[in-house]
Amino acid sequence: MTTQKPHTKESPNLDKSALSDHIAVAKRLLGIGGFTSILPNPDVVLKRLGMRSISVYRELLIDPIVGGAVRRRKSAVKRLEYRLDTEMSGELNDKQQVIIKTMLANIDLYELIGQILDATLYGYQPIEVIWELKDGYWTPVKLTAKPQEWFGFDDDSNLVLIDGVIKRQLPAYKFLCPVHEATYTNPYGTAELSSVYWATVFKRGGLKFWAEFAEKFGSPWIIGHEPRSNTDSDTEKLLDALEQLMGNAVATIPNDSSVEIKEATGKTGSSQVFDDFIRYCKSEINIALLGQDQTTDKDTNHASSQSGLEVTRDIRDNDCRIVEKCINTLLAWVCELNFHGTIPPKFVLYEEEVGDKTLAERDQILTALGVSFNQSYYERAYNLSADEFTLNAKPMPTNTVPTTPNFSEKSFASQGDLSDKLAIGLPSDDELTTQVGQMLNDFASLDNANLDSETALLEKLASLYPKMNIDELQDKLTQMLFIADTLSRLQTEQEMGLLQGADR
Repeated sequence: MTTQKPHTKESPNLDKSALSDHIAVAKRLLGIGGFTSILPNPDVVLKRLGMRSISVYRELLIDPIVGGAVRRRKSAVKRLEYRLDTEMSGELNDKQQVIIKTMLANIDLYELIGQILDATLYGYQPIEVIWELKDGYWTPVKLTAKPQEWFGFDDDSNLVLIDGVIKRQLPAYKFLCPVHEATYTNPYGTAELSSVYWATVFKRGGLKFWAEFAEKFGSPWIIGHEPRSNTDSDTEKLLDALEQLMGNAVATIPNDSSVEIKEATGKTGSSQVFDDFIRYCKSEINIALLGQDQTTDKDTNHASSQSGLEVTRDIRDNDCRIVEKCINTLLAWVCELNFHGTIPPKFVLYEEEVGDKTLAERDQILTALGVSFNQSYYERAYNLSADEFTLNAKPMPTNTVPTTPNFSEKSFASQGDLSDKLAIGLPSDDELTTQVGQMLNDFASLDNANLDSETALLEKLASLYPKMNIDELQDKLTQMLFIADTLSRLQTEQEMGLLQGADR
């Protein structure tokens, strides 16, 4: 096997001007060009329907299963919190950051996020931005989603307005166009509604036939018997009477006619076929839009529902990236128009963490190890406002020599600073002695009590239990076990490193 060696000098046939050119382009290879030069939408469903307008997908949203799944998918993103990360935008001063935050606060973000997420349903979603000059700054005052069928993409994958059969180039800073899984050959993106179109159509057809089936076999048949001598007029009168009998159970019939009520039996299995078919279509719709059908299936359990929610969370994160990219583009436009190309802040969606006892205990241990958190972390993790608390810096003791318990034959003194910081969190001997001694005193009081039977002893123990403060002792022991496990891991890693060094 031979490997091609890199060129040590410039090739005489190298054309550097071709390095920045596109060679494989749609106009050349797909035969696109001419008067309009608009790429056709390669959606497979639209092609099967005779290249009908993308508006056929909007009709699907009136279906309760499709509409419910879409609302749930959008709500999963809308319920998230957002923040502006200004770490990368160091060139923006405080006034400029306030202006950007005010602009964003004046926009209805919930409506905007819903419009952006329509890109996942239809593949792409053009959004027109209306600007207004306020106090010397260009400000987006309104963002409106426009129908997708009014727009197309040219052979350079640029969004264009279709005015009849003529394409019209769009001005800069005017249209946002979030797309879902777009490619070079498909700038229109992938429409999620295309994957549920046939399932929705067949489900509607199944419901129609099921309703006719239920009407035909769900109610008894009323059969009228009439003499052969009856005329057509007499037959019509008898039919009218039977219809009244079906509607209000009251009717009159000729005295020489009779009525027979015949039940439709043996059709339960046929009805189950409709039920299974409708259930299958519903499952396909939920899988396509939510990634799972566990939360709507009657046979689901807790474990499968949790597994299904994990898949939905992945889809939600992908939708969040589309929203973040679109709004970050808008923020970049604001900076280019007002602040001369400075680096804009980043719009980030995140799920708010709820501060609980477990999180507080973790933060306490990390703080004992020397980890420090900033104010924004405490605001986000514990849902606090900036004016509700202050950070008090507590320096780590430097001259204190902690007492390291002897968990094994070897000492952990060689672990250095990290071992010392871990040992600082250990409870002192006096604290453990005090807590254990208090419990022993409680048990010692049993000797002075007049206990003449086993039942009396159990009753006395039961009365002492609520008075014992074992929670603090339990917390101390749990802390000791955690530190002991951490120190043992550090000791093992150090010994492995020494062994590997000796092998070398």
